[in-house]
Amino acid sequence: MKVIFDLDGTICFKGQPVSKNILDYLENLQSLGHLIGFASARPCRDMLPVLDERFRHNLLIGANGAITYYQGELMHVNYIPMKLADEVLSILDEYKAAYLIDDQWDYAYNFECNHPFLENVDGLNISKRVKISDLTYIVKILVVSCDRFEELSQRLRRLNVTIHYHSSEGMLDITNKNTSKMEALRRFGIRQGEFTCFGNDMNDISMFKEARHSVAIGSFPGLTDIATHCIHTDDDIEKRIIEELQKMSNSLVER
Repeated sequence: MKVIFDLDGTICFKGQPVSKNILDYLENLQSLGHLIGFASARPCRDMLPVLDERFRHNLLIGANGAITYYQGELMHVNYIPMKLADEVLSILDEYKAAYLIDDQWDYAYNFECNHPFLENVDGLNISKRVKISDLTYIVKILVVSCDRFEELSQRLRRLNVTIHYHSSEGMLDITNKNTSKMEALRRFGIRQGEFTCFGNDMNDISMFKEARHSVAIGSFPGLTDIATHCIHTDDDIEKRIIEELQKMSNSLVER
């Protein structure tokens, strides 16, 4: 069994690390020979703090599919071409948007250093902030705020980029064209119908469309409409996730 998990809003909540109960169960599945992977809007650098050391060499798909690490090694990066990135940044500056840019490992931003979003950036102090002008490559641009957000979104959608709107945070991700979690899975060698996935938002749709079994956490319509199973978020959410994993694992044993 191959199981791919989104992180925020799926198995970790309110910016907190994935709970020990869930990680312990995932370790148990892994010990039985199942592949456990994680696919997040976060860059891989920022996925590590919410996992523990047992999973830092697992399949990590970051930046909505733009970066892939496996066994601690970089497998693939889908950069935004610099000319296109410059065009995006020019538009963001025109709209006075606040944004954070990720390259392969480091980052840059144009807002105040006390912005609350920075609490989610480089929690292990394994990268560094650089000047925007010093970025060699741009992997993802995250728009954290803008007074004319909808107008900005429409303007950006005319460009040859991939855009994901994160409804729970009210933020916009910009990556290169044809970037998705499912595309990253395909590059890794995981094909349609070969995996199970858990997710909660629009950036998980590409996986849900091709998964053998899919579990939607919460009530995002784009996922609940196509999910195999839905789990509502409540105080027992972690228990319900583990129960669903147990059912899937048991069904494989019974075959």
